[in-house]
Amino acid sequence: MNPVLLTPKRMLEVIPGEVTVEGTVDLVPDHCMSLRGYRFLETEVFIPSMRDYQLVRWKQGTPRLGFCDGHCWQVAQAAPGDVTLLARAEPSRWFWANDIEVSHVYISQSVMAKVAQELFQREIDGIFIDHCPVVRDTELSGLIEAYERECLSDQPGHALYTQTLEIQICIHLLRRYGGAAIERSEQGARLPAHTRHQLQDYIDANLSSALTIKDLAKVAGFSASQFIRVFTTEFGTPPHRFVQARRLKKAERLLSQWADIPLKAVAMECGFSDQSHMTRLFKEKLSMTPKQYRGQTSLLGRVDGENRH
Repeated sequence: MNPVLLTPKRMLEVIPGEVTVEGTVDLVPDHCMSLRGYRFLETEVFIPSMRDYQLVRWKQGTPRLGFCDGHCWQVAQAAPGDVTLLARAEPSRWFWANDIEVSHVYISQSVMAKVAQELFQREIDGIFIDHCPVVRDTELSGLIEAYERECLSDQPGHALYTQTLEIQICIHLLRRYGGAAIERSEQGARLPAHTRHQLQDYIDANLSSALTIKDLAKVAGFSASQFIRVFTTEFGTPPHRFVQARRLKKAERLLSQWADIPLKAVAMECGFSDQSHMTRLFKEKLSMTPKQYRGQTSLLGRVDGENRH
């Protein structure tokens, strides 16, 4: 079972304090970048693995900031304008010697991966940014300060400027504090015969479920983006088209076998979103409705039976 990752909305469940700047945490989707300001009480705290990368810009610092990654303690001074970096999915322990005031910027994995892919012009398997208790980086501090200002602004163009700052912050982090694992090249990548069969069996066994690219890629042992390309090369059609065709084929079989089962039940069993979705596909691919198909196959079955007698 995967551990529950700490989200920005739950920060005060872990660290005693109060929100000073509401920011955008409650306004944007989870896969985006967001900001919130806090005043935290003097404390020692264990911060569990977080869902997002986190940047802390210090407004009111502390003469003693302690950090432990599970092995040893480091102690440093954090002054106004300094920045702290927290890795995602890595727990840590901290203390500070007085009440503090900070701004938090939360960066989702998807935002960072998208920028990294554009930066390196390659598919990315992983991104690595370690905990950094205190960095004196005036450029990064200035970007965070400008980002906070624009997040709270209603001036013309603030949304576009905010997006620009988000990209700049991610690029700065990747250049100076992080790295990315370049995805193995898919050139020449093939699906072994046993993997092809395994994929087909998995798809056929789960047609009634909401099959996702992520699920199929995991079965095949590829990243999602690699999987789409390799699958399309191997099967001659994209994964979603292949799944659609298998659903249609299963519906044909069930309609010819189940004369009294409602069409709605057939649609659900085959994984169509609803009966009308199944009907649209039948018209598109077979030029008839499911009801007409059932009637035709029933008639053919009766004629075939009479001929045998």
